[in-house]
Amino acid sequence: MNFEKINAQMEEYVRSNEMAGGALIVRKSGEILLKSKWGYANIEARTPVEYDSVFRMASSTKPPTAVGILRLIERGKASLDDEVKKYIPEFCDMRVLADERYKIDINNYNPIEIARKIVTFDESEVKTVPADRDITIRDLLTHSSGLGMEIAGLGQQGKMNYLEDTLETRARKYAKFILDFQPGTATGYSGLASMDIIARIIEVISGKPFDEYMRDEIFTPLGMTDTTYRPTDEQKKRLVKLYKTDNGEHIDVTGTAEDIDFIGAIGPNYTSGSAGLYSTVEDYDRFAAMLANGGEFNGVRILKPETVRMIYTEGAYKKLEMAPGMEWGLGMIVRKDPEKAGINVTKNTYGWSGAYGTHFFVSPEQKLAVIFVMNRSNIGGAGSYISKRLEELVFEK
Repeated sequence: MNFEKINAQMEEYVRSNEMAGGALIVRKSGEILLKSKWGYANIEARTPVEYDSVFRMASSTKPPTAVGILRLIERGKASLDDEVKKYIPEFCDMRVLADERYKIDINNYNPIEIARKIVTFDESEVKTVPADRDITIRDLLTHSSGLGMEIAGLGQQGKMNYLEDTLETRARKYAKFILDFQPGTATGYSGLASMDIIARIIEVISGKPFDEYMRDEIFTPLGMTDTTYRPTDEQKKRLVKLYKTDNGEHIDVTGTAEDIDFIGAIGPNYTSGSAGLYSTVEDYDRFAAMLANGGEFNGVRILKPETVRMIYTEGAYKKLEMAPGMEWGLGMIVRKDPEKAGINVTKNTYGWSGAYGTHFFVSPEQKLAVIFVMNRSNIGGAGSYISKRLEELVFEK
């Protein structure tokens, strides 16, 4: 690992306006090897990114939610193979899309046509068949439930009124969704539905609001004092601005339709287990370090080592690749065959990313934990070219 090369690459991204600002922590066997920050939290005010700058974690919210349910499974309060209807009775008698007009043809992929079909999707006018079986917790964690993934799911999701929802009401709405495919037969990415339902299951089992459960069971024990679903006034002062890059220039999109608050991942009564988290690089480092250390950090145990191993050894009911060499583990993507995936990482490296460039991963083989945060809205979401380049540099020999 060449620290100078990593810093030089990130500084170049800032100079070329590909990144407004960012921060990185790399640990190995619990020891911090690299801790760096670059660029600006607020370009206009020339406020630099600091280690306590608060970032929108977007879909990097999902891994802590997965750990939240695994903690309950470890205690015998739930099972991976429990049917969702055990906790949310409305999840029964689900229907599956059987209308070829709304199936995605990967051999004739047309994003404009797909977008049109999503916007115009009308669940009352499509052909459906009964689901072969009920959805389970495993299906949700491995993004193989068929819920909220393709044209049918995204079309229905776009009609939801986020501002009126709680996790309870949102879950009930999802129970009425038409599935994009039969549970367990395919995989994809459920941007909001799956992990929000997991969050509701956590509420039902624990008897606590989701955010309180996560605070009491994970964030506070790990000392993640700046990790929250609703920033305080003081934390908002440290919240980075959000920028998109257009023709080599940064455009401030804070508070617009490209911002997580605006699009409804966080309503007044709704706490998203998929995309609602705010954190700092130092806080999320504690979470990543806990996983890399077999579920323990600074003498505080969150999960048993065998439960942590489940994240990358358990998966869907049958082998389902999300991409070549890559499969969903329990709430996180796993590099099962790095050579096939065309990436230079160790086998079973796992983690996930967020829409604004946040990216974390753990290498069980090397006991390596990496968390990277940035504040660009149009970076391309999970698996951006910047996060891929970072992985290459971290594992470069």
